[in-house]
Amino acid sequence: MAYVFEKLLDPPQTPLTTNIPDSDPPESESERIPEHFDGHLSAGWKVVYRQDFPKHEKIFLCSNWAYVRLKNDIHRNETFPYSSQPPDETTDYTVDEYVKKLDKEYQLVECNFNDPKRSLKMWSWFPIITHLWLVELLLPSWHINNRTVEPVVEISNGTLLGAHNARYHQDFFLGIPYAQPPVDDLRYEHPQPLNESWEVPRQADSYGFWCHSAPLSLPGYTQNGFRHEEDEDCLTINVVRPSGATRASRFPVLVYIYGGGLQEGGSADQRYNMSFLVQESVKMGTPTIGVSFNYRVSGFGFLSGRAINGSGLANLGLYDQRKALHWIQENIAAFGGDPTRVTIQGESSGALSVGYHLLAYDGRDDELFRAAITQSGAPLSSAALIPLDEQEQMYQDVLDATGCVTEIWTIECLRRAPVKALKDAFQQRFFFPVMDGKFITDFPSNAIKHGRFVKVPLLIGSNLNEGTGYIASGMFGPVNTPTDLRAVITGFGAGKYLANDTLDAIVDGYLQLPIREVRADLGTVLISPSSKYGSMYGYSTFYIGDYLVNAPKRYSTQMWAAYGIPVYSYLFAAVPNSLSPRVLGAAHFQEVAFVFRNSDGVGFTSPPLRSFDSQTERRLQDISHKMTRMWLSFVSTLSPNNHQLPNFKTQWPVYQNRSAANLVFRFASTTVEPDTWRSGIIQRVTDAFDEYKF
Repeated sequence: MAYVFEKLLDPPQTPLTTNIPDSDPPESESERIPEHFDGHLSAGWKVVYRQDFPKHEKIFLCSNWAYVRLKNDIHRNETFPYSSQPPDETTDYTVDEYVKKLDKEYQLVECNFNDPKRSLKMWSWFPIITHLWLVELLLPSWHINNRTVEPVVEISNGTLLGAHNARYHQDFFLGIPYAQPPVDDLRYEHPQPLNESWEVPRQADSYGFWCHSAPLSLPGYTQNGFRHEEDEDCLTINVVRPSGATRASRFPVLVYIYGGGLQEGGSADQRYNMSFLVQESVKMGTPTIGVSFNYRVSGFGFLSGRAINGSGLANLGLYDQRKALHWIQENIAAFGGDPTRVTIQGESSGALSVGYHLLAYDGRDDELFRAAITQSGAPLSSAALIPLDEQEQMYQDVLDATGCVTEIWTIECLRRAPVKALKDAFQQRFFFPVMDGKFITDFPSNAIKHGRFVKVPLLIGSNLNEGTGYIASGMFGPVNTPTDLRAVITGFGAGKYLANDTLDAIVDGYLQLPIREVRADLGTVLISPSSKYGSMYGYSTFYIGDYLVNAPKRYSTQMWAAYGIPVYSYLFAAVPNSLSPRVLGAAHFQEVAFVFRNSDGVGFTSPPLRSFDSQTERRLQDISHKMTRMWLSFVSTLSPNNHQLPNFKTQWPVYQNRSAANLVFRFASTTVEPDTWRSGIIQRVTDAFDEYKF
């Protein structure tokens, strides 16, 4: 039997004592309840299960959920107490058990109790895949009731039945296929149009499977404790809308493309929950529809080589994304969205993906979107377009690992290969887009320089400490000498292509930075946090951040401005509560919780915006409120300044090359500052774009 536990909205004040029965002992000594646990249950939770139970068993489930939760906590090396707090709506009432019929297969037991000292985070590692579970999982503190009032939408393939959230007044349409499953003969093929019609209404109340991936291990991003189900049948799209939207509503649409280095990720990741953004848009008076989708990653989406390229099958992950954007144009009006008011948004490799769509087909405007947002990434991709010989070597390695190296028709062999064999072959290898002569026709730096891009307003930015997570991961060991710094540069990304003179100039450029500038640009991060990281840790993090984000971002911003297209540039310099300020600081990915208005840290192992210090938490939440409002303002009006925050008067200026400026989000203030920080060495990195094959 598998269970899912979710916090209720209105936990009572009367605690209920837990008794663990002899019939269900802990599985091992390590899973026994520790002595410090006093047996009182935390805030109200509900239990979803697969079949009917007698009332005494329902009560048993309610009274013993803490044991199951505690097993999970030990499994993930987490202990009480958690920092999340009960919602403001908490009211007093007594213990109550009742059953509400949800549909033909599931029932709901609600166990209401409260211990104000504790408030558990949601998550269950139990192997249950149900449509209700996935909705509840991604909406951990929302009571999805009124499920008999299912929102209905008619699209080109038939009728969709979504899920209604009465608490947030939203409708969810989840896991909608936007292409045929890329399985069997369609593995290593372009996404094919969905050629089916649904004779009966299709349930659309669960997120689809994640696409198969090769997980990264990046501090501040990777969360190994969170599990998800993967499958090749993964090309699905999700729509979150304000309740009651109709075709006449024509709300603006925000489309989020997840990051993960193009090696992992999924639209069901709780950290990208669109509901908080949609809720805030309604509060602003500019209701917005949120959309997310899956696309193939790693070697399933970005395998390349002579056979692949010659068959026109490179960059399949980008073609998946493009297919999803076309699906939005064809169908979003049925959900109440305006297909002429679509903004595409991405972070990290999601931002690179946004950039590729701006440059696709030589900058051809297919009118798929009217604006773009890139966070910690830029239209100028930092994923080098590697030479064909290197692509071919990786392809041959994959063939060798899968037993296809002796086959004449290697692609057909890969289509027949077991998924596990492919996944094993993709481990420790990184697959990126390549120049295919169609989707990508030139190096991005050349395309942007010559104006071959879709000319739409852009909101773009980076984080102060973009490089810390990569160096802190230990991939290079401690960085103590100029030789170590040189090894970081040549060992990361496309640094291996640099000429020796260029390499020397870049190393010298970082080491000659004035110490005051180094400390200022590091923010809270130390130059040398400890011997584990080395005496030149800070300098090495500068390079990684400049190479990956800052140089491409500044160049893209300057070119947008040069072509007279509105562009708004930001710098995120606030350290979330969940990271070490001295080692990681305002690291890569950390703005995501702020932008998504994720106040409770849904999906994070530690809530970034929560703190035991009320003043700290208030400031973090204030930054999040500003960022969310400005992003939504940009989506609805193409300017971030229509945010309707009465106590925030600072205007975010359009970026001008003669007076370049960022809006800087710091812990203590949000101000406009010149975009001149570390300008000399960042320009030196920019000058090497040709050598990097950008």
